[in-house]
Amino acid sequence: MDLNKVKRIETHAHSNYSNIRLLDSINRPRDMILTANSLGLSGICLTDHECLCGIPEWLKLEKELKEKELIPKDFKCGIGNEIYLIDERKKKQSYYHFILIAKDTIGFRQLCELSSKSWYNSYYDRGMERVPTLKSELYEIINKSPGHVIATTACIAGEAAQTIFSLTEAEKKKDEYLQQEARGHLNNFLDFCQNLFGEDFYIEVAPSTNKDQVLFNKRIINVAKAFGIKMIYGTDAHYLLKKDRYVHKAYLNSKEGEREVDSFYEFAHLMDNNEAFEYLSKSYDEEKFIELCNNSMEIYNKISEYEIFRNPIIPEVDVINYQKRSFCQIDTPTLRKLFNSDNIQERYWVNECWNSMVKLGLDKKEEYIKRLETEADIIATVGEKIGDCVFKYFNTFKHFIDLFWECGSIVGPGRGSSVCFLSDQLLGITQLDPIKWNLAEWRFLNKERIELPDIDIDLAPSKRPLILKRIREERGELKVLQVATFGTEGTKSAILTACRGYRSDEYPDGIDNDTAQYIASLIPQERGFLWSLDDVTKGNIEKDRKPIATFNEEMNKYPGLLDIIYGIDGLVNKRSQHASGVILYNNDPWETGAVMRSPNGDLTTQFSLHMAEACGK
Repeated sequence: MDLNKVKRIETHAHSNYSNIRLLDSINRPRDMILTANSLGLSGICLTDHECLCGIPEWLKLEKELKEKELIPKDFKCGIGNEIYLIDERKKKQSYYHFILIAKDTIGFRQLCELSSKSWYNSYYDRGMERVPTLKSELYEIINKSPGHVIATTACIAGEAAQTIFSLTEAEKKKDEYLQQEARGHLNNFLDFCQNLFGEDFYIEVAPSTNKDQVLFNKRIINVAKAFGIKMIYGTDAHYLLKKDRYVHKAYLNSKEGEREVDSFYEFAHLMDNNEAFEYLSKSYDEEKFIELCNNSMEIYNKISEYEIFRNPIIPEVDVINYQKRSFCQIDTPTLRKLFNSDNIQERYWVNECWNSMVKLGLDKKEEYIKRLETEADIIATVGEKIGDCVFKYFNTFKHFIDLFWECGSIVGPGRGSSVCFLSDQLLGITQLDPIKWNLAEWRFLNKERIELPDIDIDLAPSKRPLILKRIREERGELKVLQVATFGTEGTKSAILTACRGYRSDEYPDGIDNDTAQYIASLIPQERGFLWSLDDVTKGNIEKDRKPIATFNEEMNKYPGLLDIIYGIDGLVNKRSQHASGVILYNNDPWETGAVMRSPNGDLTTQFSLHMAEACGK
């Protein structure tokens, strides 16, 4: 039988976002989806190592690839997380791997809350940053709304497999006490999982000839049968295909220190069913293998559409509750409506603007009144179209401008198009009179461009820590997050990394640093930008660029090096934080995203700025 005709979804796969704490995967999300489809899979789940950073990109790619008809409409891109599940946070312990897959949007939010708690309580142990999840936290969050998350035992670094190995060692030693202890541990763990997840809990095995994996594959069958738990197989893909193994191996070798890159990762790539059965046939017959695939399709059918993208949520602040009142100025229907609005934010905006008009002696000048009416109409129209009150955006901005001054920071008079709005000046957001300087309001905001306004301001850098402290005191620590950024392997960086990881008989310890630096120096730079690898190796007629002969000659000296460089170029390899970007939340951040810490310990979003905006912030 052609096993590739049997349907299956891949439930365990890593992207380059798994690299944000430790170099781990060379998979790019787009390539993962396309490769899974080419192998005949019905879907693939993204399960990075304790991070959800790639999820917005993942789901956007799914939509894009379906619109371009590059994957079938019924192909599913599941979202999940490979967490580290423990009983208590303490040092010098095992951090057991465990897979969680969201069935729907509620499940996604549960993943976000769990991940946020893990990162918030992160710590260092044995030189590594640890972000474990407590079983008590998992139980509490899943039990708030059960039935929205699928769980699996993950790889042989999971608690089930490690306990099986302990049991096997105890049996070899004929130690009855240790045998009973291991059996009790395994029973308790599986009981916990079944009680929490019910029929949404699965045991994962993996296609491999690694002796430990084969041992687990064989021994777990009777355990699964005894507990009535269904089994699936997952490839734990860290690179795309078998042929890419040497690139992945080089990438891991590039990191200083001893790292097991052969036995653990030898089979950690996407596979079609025929290849997978070749390795699993040491443990299962064809009938059992088909059962594993069918069980995975049970997971496929449980995954529904994720709705994580939405219009931005505007941060709110408490404002003065101005009473409703009439407004007698003629030809100002929007202002009259705002003065008598049921919305406290709208009444605050118009009263604050008008109070400033009176204070500045502008309330009798028709040109200024008409301008304020025009701006109010624009703001109201934009708000109607995006489904939110945009007036509160300006109220919130005014509130924080006032706070900045209170913190002792000088605030710039205005930068960019925000100075084109009279109301911005009236609220103290900017300090220029747009009518005096003949600045058109449409340059800042207009009815044709339906998006939230963008206001840039200048603050005293020395006051930034105090300002953030004051905002967190006011709104709560987790409702003020700095924006995450992700570093990538640039052209030169990819060369240096590839050279460190390169291995051959002639270069068993990699290419020396002086040579690597020389090769990297051959990459031309124009206007501050490095040439792409394609331009360097092949040239670019449109840009009048010829191939760099010296670089190609160097590549010929090291067979396979160029492929490694290409495989590494552009990979996400670290996380950081935006120099000034901060996101404010009205509610818990895991309603629309997740929290993590930057390497310096600051709380940040798990999504980049644009992805966080797409999810509503």
